[in-house]
Amino acid sequence: MTPRLLLGLLMGGVASVIWGGHAAVARLALTGQGLHVLDLLFCRYVPAALLLAPLAWRARGEIAALGVRRLLLLVVFGGAGNLTLFVSALHVAPASHGATIAPMTGPVVAALTAWWLLGERPTPGRVAALAAMLGGVLMIGWDGLGLAPGVWRGDLLLVAAGGTWGVFTVLLRRLRLAAIPATAAVTLASLPFVLPPFLLFRAEAFFAQPPGLVAWMIVAQGLLLGVISMFLFARGVELLGATRAGTLSVLVPVVGLLLSAWLLAEPISLLKGLGAGLAAGAMLVAVLFTGRR
Repeated sequence: MTPRLLLGLLMGGVASVIWGGHAAVARLALTGQGLHVLDLLFCRYVPAALLLAPLAWRARGEIAALGVRRLLLLVVFGGAGNLTLFVSALHVAPASHGATIAPMTGPVVAALTAWWLLGERPTPGRVAALAAMLGGVLMIGWDGLGLAPGVWRGDLLLVAAGGTWGVFTVLLRRLRLAAIPATAAVTLASLPFVLPPFLLFRAEAFFAQPPGLVAWMIVAQGLLLGVISMFLFARGVELLGATRAGTLSVLVPVVGLLLSAWLLAEPISLLKGLGAGLAAGAMLVAVLFTGRR
């Protein structure tokens, strides 16, 4: 194995681990440390916007060509709108559901949206793989019905979060936007929807929290999730190629399940484990062995 390949695996793997840990960290912050959805949105978008502003400025011509309507669509499907759905779901849904249902729903919705918008008809093999992923999601959701009242509502929000992210990925392809400039643009464009309500309703309470917690949430949400994971995965794609890098996304549900069990003592039942294994295996098959017409 060449050093280039090893470096690509390391970078893509670390990015996938960060994404896998997002649900557990967010769920712990909301239910164990008393934070609010607006707090997490602030930590995600304000620090990242400051760090990504130079990239957005460099790509200002490309961003301006999008127009306000398209940029707002990207914010809804891949920016503050998407994250609001995901984080709100974790008030009632387990972190293990957040780390599995949303990432597995995204590719299914993306395939359907690409078929509709781009005319990319999936092959029978990919249809079978996506159906297996959907079956895994349903198994995980069924497992959560008896956990606590209202879990199903959180699961529906997670399906919506995964679905909007799937649409977002297709919009990026349709608009021919590179991932890093697009992320910078969406991060900055999310600020008007995040910063004013945070300042009005949550700033005083959030900054009254222990300084260590405030610093950790800014690092975890803004720096690690909002900036570093994006650059690591983009570099991993450059070194490995899109197909190999895509296989690393299988780590997301695995890391999510393990961290949910470790940090939050969420049980991994047989049905949940089987559902996650089925969905992750189908995702791997979809990336490696199936295509589109």
